[in-house]
Amino acid sequence: MKAPGWTAAAATILILTGCAEAVPVGNKAPNPVEASPPSSVPYGSPVPSGQASGAPVQAITIPLGKQPDDVEARLPINGYYAPPGTEVTYDASESVGVVVKYEWDVDGDGRYDQTTSHPILKHTYRAEFEGRMILRVTGIAGGTDILETPVRVGTAPPFPYLAPARNVRLEVLSTAGTVSEVKVTWESSDPTVYRWGVAVDGIPAGMREGSARSVNVTDVHHDDDVLIEIIGFTADGFMGERAGAVLAAAE
Repeated sequence: MKAPGWTAAAATILILTGCAEAVPVGNKAPNPVEASPPSSVPYGSPVPSGQASGAPVQAITIPLGKQPDDVEARLPINGYYAPPGTEVTYDASESVGVVVKYEWDVDGDGRYDQTTSHPILKHTYRAEFEGRMILRVTGIAGGTDILETPVRVGTAPPFPYLAPARNVRLEVLSTAGTVSEVKVTWESSDPTVYRWGVAVDGIPAGMREGSARSVNVTDVHHDDDVLIEIIGFTADGFMGERAGAVLAAAE
């Protein structure tokens, strides 16, 4: 989980590449754009022979203040379980930045088994396996980020079950425009929770110790409704079910 605090990008910059269609990408797009690295002529260079000077370009937006190679690999859960012969879906759609390449090491042996431009990989483990899957994402300017997640394929019970938090409640402590400080409280009687994670609209925002039952979240931008969730984690990093409440859009 990341340290608390969020920012709302008020502006973007444009990077022009020599692709065939113009596709704007928002700061929080649900699915990263499938784009190829700008392997054509660098911006400002003469147009190659046979290419029309008026050919459309692809416009890729990057949040102001971010570098083009600022990427972060993300998966929706930390830990995957399946019986042998079952298809496992790895979804890296929530990865951060302009990702142009996804590399997947499905058995954690240090060699990437598949490379895709799409953020979703479906893989079937035919035999029992216990290890890790490694994902490496590459940004449009060549920056990379690596994420590892545990994988268990077998007939034994999956990762430890954590009961979701109960009665998640939100209390607005202060508001300035559409930015608020919010107190989140919850209940739980599950002794296996080592830490609690906090997520705002699905984005990790901080962690608290397992004995905590409240947390103050600052700088919550809620021009629209915002979902704030509490997630339990074991000491080994396995994630439980989410539970949350919606903070209504500021009037």
